[in-house]
Amino acid sequence: MKTPFRLLLDLFRARVFENDAVSPEGGFETNIWQVLGFLGTPGFFVTFFLMPAFMELAVQKPGPTVDWAVRISRLFFPAYSFAVTGFVTVFEWDMLFPDRRDFMILASFPLRLRDLFAAKFAALGLFLLTMAGTVNFFPTLMAPAFSMGIPQVRAAGAVHVIVAQIASTWGASAFAFFAVAAFQGVLINVASPRIFRRVSPSIQMFGMSLMVLSLLLFPIYSMLLRPYAHTHPQWLWFFPPFWFCGMYDLLGPRPDALFASLGWFGMKALGVAVATFALSWGLGFRRHYRRTLEAEDTSSRRRPVMRPERLIRSPEQRAIFAFTGWMLERSAKHRLFLATYLSVGVSFGLLVTVAIRGGKIGVSQDGLRSLPFLIAFFVISGFRAAFQFPAELASNWIFRITEAEWGETSRSATRKRVLVSGLVPALLVLAPVEVWGWGWLPGLLHIVFQLAAGALLIELLFWTFGKVPFTCSYFPGRINLALLAVLYLYGFTSYSFKMADLEQSIDGDAGRAVLFFAAAGAALVGLWLRHPEASAISFDAAEPEIQTLGLS
Repeated sequence: MKTPFRLLLDLFRARVFENDAVSPEGGFETNIWQVLGFLGTPGFFVTFFLMPAFMELAVQKPGPTVDWAVRISRLFFPAYSFAVTGFVTVFEWDMLFPDRRDFMILASFPLRLRDLFAAKFAALGLFLLTMAGTVNFFPTLMAPAFSMGIPQVRAAGAVHVIVAQIASTWGASAFAFFAVAAFQGVLINVASPRIFRRVSPSIQMFGMSLMVLSLLLFPIYSMLLRPYAHTHPQWLWFFPPFWFCGMYDLLGPRPDALFASLGWFGMKALGVAVATFALSWGLGFRRHYRRTLEAEDTSSRRRPVMRPERLIRSPEQRAIFAFTGWMLERSAKHRLFLATYLSVGVSFGLLVTVAIRGGKIGVSQDGLRSLPFLIAFFVISGFRAAFQFPAELASNWIFRITEAEWGETSRSATRKRVLVSGLVPALLVLAPVEVWGWGWLPGLLHIVFQLAAGALLIELLFWTFGKVPFTCSYFPGRINLALLAVLYLYGFTSYSFKMADLEQSIDGDAGRAVLFFAAAGAALVGLWLRHPEASAISFDAAEPEIQTLGLS
């Protein structure tokens, strides 16, 4: 018979991986293993592709040039560990402390608070080990072996190299986890549960976006490592992956003074994070658990005076359009999802826009031209992906019992929502960049061009979208993350760069501009006015023979 601690441990461990968005006919274990495999794969491939570089460095004459090349190659591993573990920990923000549901269910049982605390602490420890092990497994095994051919590395000895690799990568993962958990613990102690609940979504969006940017912008700051280490060394103290990259120098035979001090600072920062985590959790766990009922926010927001759905004639479309707007306003998990997509788009946009020449940061004109198309692609595709995950799966019965072949109705309302809430706001935010980069008249022309291109992309991506957003379940086993990543890579590069070339071709050519806008306008009018055959909405990935509403 399991003890209360063991039962609580199983509960909290399952809470980390729970998923209420899947179809009732499918499980989500397959998706968990896909995600873990997806997180562990980059470490394997990056280490494998670094092998030729390590072999080339092994035949070069030892000196500062080789030392810097090795240091820059190694920087990826703590940067990846820090970003992934930090992202997942911020994503699981609501699971770190017991929430309202835990209180409502567990408070009625004769459970000791210390068992609850110990089980939660143990579940978080297993979560950290799972994430750190997944992210760092291949680099820990392969990176020391591949780099042993370099004389400077071989002089340190295999044991020191392996210990340095573990300290660097696992230390970065541990710091990311404890820093996020400690920050939450401090916030729990200084803020009321109601305030904590209100500010948590904003903290999550900012934290997840920051972690995505810190990972995807690695090519930029890795190229600036050597120049800035000599000209602006103070900048290195503000970025944790540099601290843990210094572990290699701290444990090596010929340490660099700057990076050895960074490594030592990383060890102290990790100790401070662990101590703050333990202290804040010890002081705040009981207080937060007892006052969880205060976290229910019953205040209602004022509805805006200007409501775009009033312009839609069809009552069915108006209902779906208004419903999607309310869900985007109220559902924190969907806003986090969209913020992550936007962060990825911004990261790739900066990668193609920022140019590093001679250790100095510049702007690429070609990259600046493709930036709005990259952002637009990720905004539109982010809405396309977010709409497939339900806000509350059990509540979609109202659409099940009222819809009568609303497939095209839903597609039309959904495309309008993406245009109003996604594409237009993104282009308005980017408008100052366009005006700054190209001037007033060309910048305004570019914005109109980007709006037309984005509207056509919306039509393409939602051509077969036969669902009501936020109401339909899915089978996670059918999502091939590797194939999806390849398709996205091909899609956004082809779309953004080809559209940028087309935009450049109409600059200063009035004939081409008129031809494009006439063709785009005619295509959009035709797509908006088309009346395809009515079709039913698919609420599940696979429809069973007997539909149930699941109201019990």
